[in-house]
Amino acid sequence: MLLYHFYQNIFSGGFVGVDIFFTFSGFLITALLLDEFARSGEIDLVGYLRRRFYRIFPPLVLMILLVMPLTLLVRQDYVAGIGSQIMASLGFVTNLFEIISGGSYESQFIPHLFVHTWSLAVEVHYYLFWGLGLWWLSKHSKNKGAFRGSVFLLSSALFFVSFLAMFVSAFSAHEFSGIYFSSVTHIFPFFLGSTLATITGVTDTAPLLSQLKQKMSLKQTLTLAGASLFGLFLLTFFLKFTHISTYLVGFLLASILTTTMILAARLLHEKTKK
Repeated sequence: MLLYHFYQNIFSGGFVGVDIFFTFSGFLITALLLDEFARSGEIDLVGYLRRRFYRIFPPLVLMILLVMPLTLLVRQDYVAGIGSQIMASLGFVTNLFEIISGGSYESQFIPHLFVHTWSLAVEVHYYLFWGLGLWWLSKHSKNKGAFRGSVFLLSSALFFVSFLAMFVSAFSAHEFSGIYFSSVTHIFPFFLGSTLATITGVTDTAPLLSQLKQKMSLKQTLTLAGASLFGLFLLTFFLKFTHISTYLVGFLLASILTTTMILAARLLHEKTKK
């Protein structure tokens, strides 16, 4: 992401760093919740929300407090409506705020100091929705196998619906920033990561992971990891924010390659525990 913002002409697709993070986050959160259910037979929703709050809100407030004195050094258009920007950031609705405000993310036409918190907003929307969803599923699952299966079906369905929304919206969009910012169209990487978590796991591993461990050699696993990383590297050069192909296949490819990279990392961990 930093390379994209500083060297946009070279790393024109560096914005996929957000999708890499989204996919990793979906995997980790879901794996932790699966482990919690396997361990205790339930999901502590209050504890889950408390942990998310303490990890997100205090650093966000600190960032805003550190940035505010620096507003004296930037152009005045960046601090126009600064109160609304701060409220949107603290309310985790910056993505909606930017959609309503308009402007192009690619051309950096949006003169807002806290525009980068749009991705945090999408992340929090996922955390809230997914935490509630898995808590509800945990109340209706008889055992960890049933719970894992239910999470797999739900995450797969939501991944498909969200990506389909981006795919369809891309054909009628005159400017892609709205699709990029929207939680509806850009939340699918989280759910792809969540789906992977159900078929691998971290502490409470799924049977499929053991099967893949037996079938894939160390060389094949390393090749998968290297190919995934190389594929992501290529995307940072060739994707364009304003090209429809980015929305039809680009973000999907970035999420899939991140998923295969995580899978390879899990297999390497299982193969080299000692």
